[in-house]
Amino acid sequence: MLNLLNRPGRCTVLEGPALRDDTVASKAVSPESFRGCHHRAPGRKRGVEGLLILFFALCLSVAHGQVLTWPTNQMLPAFSKPAAVLDAIDISSSTGPEVDLFASLEGIVNRTQPQIVCVTSGDGEGKFTWLNLHNLNYNAANGYDCILKYRSYVTGLVVTDPTEPDTLNLATTMAGVNNELICDPGLLNTLTNSPYNLSIKDDLRGRFTYRNEIYAWLYTNYWPACTHRIIAGMQPKLHGNLRDYLVAIKSATVWLDPARRKNAKMLDQFVSSMTPANALYIGWWPSEGDGLTWIAQHGIPVLASDFYRNGSVFSGVQCAIHVPQIPPPLPLTNKVYVSLILSDGDNAQYMQHVMKMWWASPDRGKVPIGWTIDALACDLDPAMLDYYWTTASSNDCLVSGPDGAGYAHLELWSPENVAAFTAKSDAYLRRSGIRTITVWDNVTAGIARAYATNCPTLLGLFDQGGNYDAVNHGLKTIPLTPTYSPDTNAIISAIKNAASGWNGTAPLFIAGQAVSWNITPTDLLNIANRFNTNEVVFVRPDQLFLLYREAASRGMQ
Repeated sequence: MLNLLNRPGRCTVLEGPALRDDTVASKAVSPESFRGCHHRAPGRKRGVEGLLILFFALCLSVAHGQVLTWPTNQMLPAFSKPAAVLDAIDISSSTGPEVDLFASLEGIVNRTQPQIVCVTSGDGEGKFTWLNLHNLNYNAANGYDCILKYRSYVTGLVVTDPTEPDTLNLATTMAGVNNELICDPGLLNTLTNSPYNLSIKDDLRGRFTYRNEIYAWLYTNYWPACTHRIIAGMQPKLHGNLRDYLVAIKSATVWLDPARRKNAKMLDQFVSSMTPANALYIGWWPSEGDGLTWIAQHGIPVLASDFYRNGSVFSGVQCAIHVPQIPPPLPLTNKVYVSLILSDGDNAQYMQHVMKMWWASPDRGKVPIGWTIDALACDLDPAMLDYYWTTASSNDCLVSGPDGAGYAHLELWSPENVAAFTAKSDAYLRRSGIRTITVWDNVTAGIARAYATNCPTLLGLFDQGGNYDAVNHGLKTIPLTPTYSPDTNAIISAIKNAASGWNGTAPLFIAGQAVSWNITPTDLLNIANRFNTNEVVFVRPDQLFLLYREAASRGMQ
């Protein structure tokens, strides 16, 4: 799918039986990491100085506490409640290296308690929109002043190598494990001198000559200290965005294309130690199809989130999700019932940016729309999910798009992993109020049975593959027609073609999916206005399945 575009806490007992898997460990400095001058070999053990740094880091973690929790039944961690007033760093005019610097500071500090947020006018929904909608108070702050303010959280600098862009991902990983700020060489003169006086703890310049060497070193020296419940894929030239969150949760961050044999072998080393259906790949892939196809063998879903911003803040705003009742549909008659669905809600950044802009359309609410979202927002940003439900009109319906607790090509998964995934999804679907799912790419009999067995509150499935073999093994299935269209005329034609054989003696049910980056609520309203209302009725996706079930029960199908 396309992509867009502080107060120190007290010591806290964390939830979960194992420190590495159920919490983010407080280990501040890895003994296996290297530091200092350019000529020290990677992986060389530290001496007395290193032990002193490690001792200082341990003392620092005790002083600042640890309140990020990660229950075993939760796909993503829960951050603590944000500070009463956040320091808001405006990065609108910052350079890429400065954005990474401030993102690493945000992640390190917010792991204990969210106190820093980065904002930019580059976000189409508005610089402070989500801070206001989350009822968060904030004061404008200079990023460099915040380095001084939160200096005690930081052990020093990890210096990237601009000639090897993937060292930014390695530095992101090291920043999380060692509490080091990500530093481009161009910032060294500023940060190593007064008033910051930060020392270089790890220097990545001149150490690597190709991508796999970087990630092999990451795997050997840092994967043991990272969470094994998440791995992240980030384009090495993408600055900021999800990086604060990755630093905070101590995620390994890579950019490996499984379509390439050596990349796949390297990625397999990481992913093979993760638990199917209970772990998550976040960020994004060099290629969507290759990535989703490859990771299917491991049974790990994906959360598209590389452009999602301030996860280390919004994950701490815990709130109930208020789901409205489904409005009863009009009485069933022999008409053509159509649902229009906007795609790509599995992208956390879509929910945060484009969906918010489309939500503000004056034509929203004038035609029934299924808005796809990711049920994992229950963990990542529950207040955002609650915002969409509580401001929805009676014509707005949230749909899982795709496939439940993350995005997965389930037809490529093993039956055991499909069962585990659908069982894991059930709690998220219930919490998020989702009653219908778009399944990518195809609904098979086994997939339909797994959802029917493990997700009893679901009303039905929409088949992205466009098949209409009516598998319906315990759960009604309707094909998407069109499956994924960016063109209004093509959508109109697809609906007309799907209804071309209708003779008016029984109801017909059609669902079409529009590409959300191209199609707006106004476009969908214009589509609906092209049809004869005496024959065609536009309804919400959940209402479509309620009517479909009624027709089946009355023998009208």
